[in-house]
Amino acid sequence: MKTAIIAVSATGAALAEILRPGLPESAVFVFAPHAAPGQGSFETLHGIIRELWESYEGLVFLCASGIAIRAIAPYISSKYTDPAVVVCGDTASFAISLLSGHEGGANALAAELAALLGSVPVITTASESSPRILPRNLVAGVGCRKGISAETIRLVFERVFADKHLSPIRVRSICTIDLKQDEPGLIEFSEFLGAQFCCFSAEELNGLQGTFTSSDYVKEVTGTDNVCERAAVAGGGKGHLIVPKTAFEGVTLAVFEKEYVHG
Repeated sequence: MKTAIIAVSATGAALAEILRPGLPESAVFVFAPHAAPGQGSFETLHGIIRELWESYEGLVFLCASGIAIRAIAPYISSKYTDPAVVVCGDTASFAISLLSGHEGGANALAAELAALLGSVPVITTASESSPRILPRNLVAGVGCRKGISAETIRLVFERVFADKHLSPIRVRSICTIDLKQDEPGLIEFSEFLGAQFCCFSAEELNGLQGTFTSSDYVKEVTGTDNVCERAAVAGGGKGHLIVPKTAFEGVTLAVFEKEYVHG
């Protein structure tokens, strides 16, 4: 589906970039004061909706539902011709199918966005409404070079998570070795995701049972043969490693999925 992602805040603009890799036919449009390079910008929401309404099959709003409703109201015509409209807010807690649920595909788009964001899909059409909730149960183990930027870490997360059809929003914790406990980029990225930042000593990481990707160089520098996989497992508890060590742009990343218990 050709989709326009529309954000009005800096938080929404950052979230849009997390969403973009998971929606291959998407473009991002951000209120001008918060727009970054590579993002379309607009001065007024009504103006950009007037341009996008006939050009896109789906509109995803990263703002309050009231803002979205007032913006699209003048252009609503028919459920058979209007684009699918989904509202996620800029915190991604919910993906609300707002307009053209069945015929326009908003219900399917809301479910797709919820899967990408680890949020709750809100679908009110009778035959498709569902209480499904996706848990925030991923632990990311990260190793990195000194002075790495939060932006570089974000790009690595986007690349790896998009390849594995996962969403960084599902990350509950970012774990590393205590040598990196004051690394500004890691701390900033953890805060951006709203994820807990936790650190383990080399002794704690070495005490873990299991098979890990071993590196003599890493052991010489840090005291343990693997940081990202061991840190992910250390922070995960019961579950399993779903993404083994991946190295890119000075960052190593591994992902552990905590076992989800219903009830």
